[in-house]
Amino acid sequence: MRKLAGLAGLPLLGALALAGCGPAPTAGQDAGALPEGGTQLPLRHARHADIHRFPGYTVVRVSGPVPDGGEGTVPRRDTVVLVPRGAPLPQLPAALAGAQVIRTPVRTIATNSGADEAFLGQLGIADRLVAVGGLGSYDRAIRTRTLAGEIGQVGYNWHAPPNLDVLVRQVPDVFLMRMGSLEHAAALERARRLGIPVLPTFAEDEPHYLGRAEWLRVYGLLAGRQAQADALFGRIEARVAALRRAASALPPTPVLWAYPAGADRWVATVRGAEGRLLADAGGRNLLARPGQAGAHASEMVSTEAVLPAADTAAVWILGDIHAAPPRSLALLQGLGAWRGGRLYGNTARIDPQANAYDWYQTGVVRPDWVLQDFVKALHPGLVDAPFVFLRPLRPGEFR
Repeated sequence: MRKLAGLAGLPLLGALALAGCGPAPTAGQDAGALPEGGTQLPLRHARHADIHRFPGYTVVRVSGPVPDGGEGTVPRRDTVVLVPRGAPLPQLPAALAGAQVIRTPVRTIATNSGADEAFLGQLGIADRLVAVGGLGSYDRAIRTRTLAGEIGQVGYNWHAPPNLDVLVRQVPDVFLMRMGSLEHAAALERARRLGIPVLPTFAEDEPHYLGRAEWLRVYGLLAGRQAQADALFGRIEARVAALRRAASALPPTPVLWAYPAGADRWVATVRGAEGRLLADAGGRNLLARPGQAGAHASEMVSTEAVLPAADTAAVWILGDIHAAPPRSLALLQGLGAWRGGRLYGNTARIDPQANAYDWYQTGVVRPDWVLQDFVKALHPGLVDAPFVFLRPLRPGEFR
C-alpha cells in the first residue's frame, strides 16, 4: 500500500475599559447581537471564537469554560475590538461599548500558556514575546531569552493569577491570558485597568482538535499574519483529511490509551478531542465512554478495567510524562499488547531538565503531526515518516 509522505520536516513555526470575564455581564461582553453591516470571517472548526469585520475595525468574540474551583466549570465570554495601528479610533456602536480595544498588528506579546507560545512559534513570531509563564518552554530560543531576563515571567496559568507587575514593566501590546481558575478573572480585569490589553484564550478548550489548531487564524489576525495563518491551517486541515481517508480504508485497530498513575489506578483516554484523534487514526478505543459536552477526555480507571482491554489491544499507548509505574509488572507481562511490543509513549519531545513537554505545546497546534503519529502506530504501512511526538517503548518503560 502506498505510504503517505509526512509533514514533520516543516519548521515550527492601554485598554479602554473592562469587558467580559467578570461576575456579571457588562456592555461589550454580550456574545449576542452585533452591529449591522459586518462580514463574518468563517471559522470551520473553532467553536470558542468568532470574527466579524466592520469598516475600520474587527470584532473578535471568544468564549469557553473556566474551572470554578471545584469539580465543574462556568462559561466565560469576552469581546475585543481590533483597530489598525495608526488609524483613528472608530466611533463604536452601543453594542460594543466597553469592549477591549487592541491595536494591530501587535508588536509585543505576553502569554501565560505554553500552547500559546507554540502558536506564535508556528507563525514565526515568537520573537515578539516579552513575557511568558516561566522556564518550561520547549522552544530553546524562548527559554534562553527568558533565562537572560529579556523575557519576563508572569507565572503559568495553572499555578496562580499572572504577575501583573511583570506585565506593567514589559508593556505588551496584548496579553494572551489563559485562565486556570475562575479566581483569575479578577486579574484579567485589573490588568485592563492598568492599561494592559488582554485577550482571553480558549484554544485548548475546543472540543475538536482542528478547532484548537484553527486559533492560528485568530493569532494571525492579531499579528498581521492572516494570510500566513490561513495557509498554514489549510495545510494542517488537508493533511488531516488525507490521513483520515487512508486510515478509514483499513479495518480499525483495537487500541488502549492508558498510563499508570500509581497503585491500581490508571488514567485512560476515553473521549474528547484526544479520543477523536484515535478514532480518526483508525483506532477502536477499547475504553471509549460517552460523556456530556465539556466532560474531561480522560478518566481514572482501575487495573481491573485496564487488564481485559490491554489483552485485546494490538497497540497500547501507556507512556506519559505523568506516568507513575505500577507496583508490579507481573500482571502486565502476559498481556497481548505487552507481548506484541507495540507500546508507545507521548514523550519523544521532552526536555526533563527544563520541565518542558512539547506534547502540551506544539502538540496542540499541530494535530496533523499527532494524527500522523497515531496512524503510523496503528497502521505502520500507511506512513513513511519518523514519529514526532510518539516513541516506541520497551516493556517496562513508561516515559
